[in-house]
Amino acid sequence: MISFKQIYSSSLFRKSFIYVFCDGINKAIPFLLLPFITHYLTPADYGIVTNINVYIQVISVFCYTCSVGVIPVVFYKLDKAELQKYISTIIIINIITLLLCCILSIFISHWIDRVLNISVNFQILSLISILFSGVTSVNMILWRCEEKAVAFGSYQISQSAVNALSTIVFVIILLMGWKGRVYSMILTSIIFGLFSLYLLYKKGYVSIYINKKYAKQLLVFAIPLIPHALSFWFKSGIDKIMLTNMTNLTSNGLYSVSLTWGGIISMFLTAFSNAYNPYIFKKLSCFDKCKDSTVNEQRRLVKLIYGMILLIFIFSVIMFFISFVLIQIMYDDSYYGSLQYLPWIMLAQFFQGVYLLFVCFIHYSFKTKILGIITLSSSLLQVGITYLMILYVGSIGAAISSALGGLFMTFLVVRYAMSVYKLPWFNISYAENTERKQL
Repeated sequence: MISFKQIYSSSLFRKSFIYVFCDGINKAIPFLLLPFITHYLTPADYGIVTNINVYIQVISVFCYTCSVGVIPVVFYKLDKAELQKYISTIIIINIITLLLCCILSIFISHWIDRVLNISVNFQILSLISILFSGVTSVNMILWRCEEKAVAFGSYQISQSAVNALSTIVFVIILLMGWKGRVYSMILTSIIFGLFSLYLLYKKGYVSIYINKKYAKQLLVFAIPLIPHALSFWFKSGIDKIMLTNMTNLTSNGLYSVSLTWGGIISMFLTAFSNAYNPYIFKKLSCFDKCKDSTVNEQRRLVKLIYGMILLIFIFSVIMFFISFVLIQIMYDDSYYGSLQYLPWIMLAQFFQGVYLLFVCFIHYSFKTKILGIITLSSSLLQVGITYLMILYVGSIGAAISSALGGLFMTFLVVRYAMSVYKLPWFNISYAENTERKQL
């Protein structure tokens, strides 16, 4: 049987709780601020802010999102001196990548302005923001690897607090409109980026040294993850575009309400992943050193993962019923149509949770090329399914295709993860029998 006591009493569960608690506060701050700033911004103004966020998210994929993912993988494999060289190499590679993006943006700046309504000045400010956000991301991931959950959470909350306060000053007091909101975002990223740079410098992680071996290894890891990262951004927006054009804006709005409640599960999964990934990488590093003598420990890890799959499923079911009730209490009856999407949205979130439990094994094995192929092909397949489902069954087809796409991608990732890192995935009872014999 699966020991839930083992899960609850583990350091993984305790650190996950800290991450969930801090992440909840972190997301609550802008959520509570939103009703106030929307009073001072028109919907069109808020649309510009949203477009700038989209622009930053896309460029960040190329400039640091994929590259910093290697830090937890190598953290337990390298000694302090080699890790310092690796971090410096990552920072320099990120800066070079950003410079290339700056050059590219010069040639397509007018196209970006026409499509996203972002002027050249704010494109430049966005790129500056990405530079400092990348440094902060390195610092935050190192805290996760060092298992400093409180420092991670405090820094995260502090960022949101400064962002909120500066927004109040620029938007509400100085009446700078949407520009004030953007200035507050960029100012916050610069302040915390500079402080993160100072912390990394104190730890000895910052230098102008670049290791060619590590640079090559980093590129082998990060480049295949670019389509992987873009695939998630791609499929999270295409369904809304299809709903708007193939049905109507009302369906898109109702579907978005369901996605918002599904996002609560996503928030918990992300916070849990902050503790889970370093925990797994540390375990695998120990297994690599003594593969034969850690067989029972390997089986306990597999058993723990299966137990967490069950917990995620139970949590998803509970959140479905809670969301079903609260939507009827908190929203006007014109929003009740969103309830039809809920089961499929929650099911898709469950598959996302299972995906997060296994994808770290692929990252650890540096087999990211196949991962990129799996996620990109899954996203493209989901786009096709979404089109057909909406065409034949209506707006509910978008939610159904989201769950089907999640199932397909998760199945492939789980199969691949089990093949690239060998654990007793289908033989967990033997460890218990061995223990009984020893007793």
